[in-house]
Amino acid sequence: MLTYLKPRSQTVGMVALMVAGLLVLGGCPKPKPPVEAGQESASSGPEIRIDVLRPDSTLEGRPVTVRVVGIGFQEGAEVFLGSRRARGVDVLDGGELSFRATEDLPPGTYDVRITRPDGAEALRQAGFTVEALPRDEGNCDLVTVHFDFNEASLTSGAREELQKNAVCLEARETLAVRLEGHADERGSTEYNLSLAQRRADSVRKYLVSLGVDEERLATLSYGEERPASTGHDESAWAENRRVEFSAR
Repeated sequence: MLTYLKPRSQTVGMVALMVAGLLVLGGCPKPKPPVEAGQESASSGPEIRIDVLRPDSTLEGRPVTVRVVGIGFQEGAEVFLGSRRARGVDVLDGGELSFRATEDLPPGTYDVRITRPDGAEALRQAGFTVEALPRDEGNCDLVTVHFDFNEASLTSGAREELQKNAVCLEARETLAVRLEGHADERGSTEYNLSLAQRRADSVRKYLVSLGVDEERLATLSYGEERPASTGHDESAWAENRRVEFSAR
């Protein structure tokens, strides 16, 4: 029995025709669209944000280390106060870093901007303030600060008043003061003496953190013995929970 063999060239040609037909029926794969500019950078790194600065102010000529709490901080980050690059940046972890506000910062309010090596940045507008020193000592008064019931911690209002007192003490460089702690009449004599002393110590500690020389600050507790008001109601008690400044 004889078998008829097709020529090799004819066989190759038929295969080529079959492949071409399949491509026509199935269609050629479409090329993927190019990635638009900005799509990759949107997911290139975690969010970065500034939540809190502590402290958020200092006195003119007084350097201070500022702690920043937030998210997304990375090693190599830079901090700017306005257009000035801050010194001493130390990234503790992804949620906290610190920087140094130096003594050459002029008075004013500064935007705080943190930039990461990948280009991401966070901004806190008017985040840090340098308070100007008073130029006229005649307008400088040390004010009394007050406390909540049974508390020795400083209220936000007390901190604001103490910042003004620190500026005043800076201007009056030779003035040494005594911080006199007081309490209202409620509680035992011994307890109120202890509470009033803790209040005076809180004031002293905060003033030192603002740059006041601790050698200029002495403390003394009077407890309930020297009330500013002789009443026996909440209004009088609130007035008596205080620390007064006395020259020495």
